[in-house]
Amino acid sequence: MSRYLRILNIAVHQRAVASKAFYFTLLLSLMTGCSVKNPTYHDYTLVAATVSQESRVPSVLPDTLGVFPVNVVGWLDKKNITWSDGGVRLQTAVNDHWGEPLPELLTQAMVQNIRRQVRSSSWVSSGPWVRDKRPEVVAFIDVQSIVVVNRQLQMNVAWSLEGQDRKVITQREKVYALLLESGDSTQAYVRTLSQVWGLVANDMIQGFRLQKQEHN
Repeated sequence: MSRYLRILNIAVHQRAVASKAFYFTLLLSLMTGCSVKNPTYHDYTLVAATVSQESRVPSVLPDTLGVFPVNVVGWLDKKNITWSDGGVRLQTAVNDHWGEPLPELLTQAMVQNIRRQVRSSSWVSSGPWVRDKRPEVVAFIDVQSIVVVNRQLQMNVAWSLEGQDRKVITQREKVYALLLESGDSTQAYVRTLSQVWGLVANDMIQGFRLQKQEHN
């Protein structure tokens, strides 16, 4: 009887070991499968655009410039990197996201762009501000669309510059465009968008300069 029990115990033990090995192997294979199938997610940000050394700083700039929080059209996702194909379809970089909400990134990048444009001629900040801290000139920017067609990134932007009396100094609505940079699609999109955003900054500064020259 005792011999029989020993044999039975050995059989049960072997079965338990085999069962543990089976489930361990199964778990390992599942974990391996997950690591292969799960995509890699990336967060992106905008950077200040390149400014050529030949860019002349207008001598009529105010001492303080401000950028009010940028407004972005509702269909542009604030977290996922999204654009239009020029028609009714929206394209999204599935595994790539903005590191911060898009309006915040655009506001921060515009402050950096204007600082590069004016160098040390003006103090540049982002709003909103308390009443007595409002800059002499404030930029209000509305991004109405971002489109990619035939490898060209087109950004429809309406902007205005207001004085401390809240009167419009100059304003414009324009499509700013550049060909997509080469390389990975999402990185090329973000790099190109950063450069296009720099065109908007340059246009605002030059628009302010021309307006002041006309009134002098």
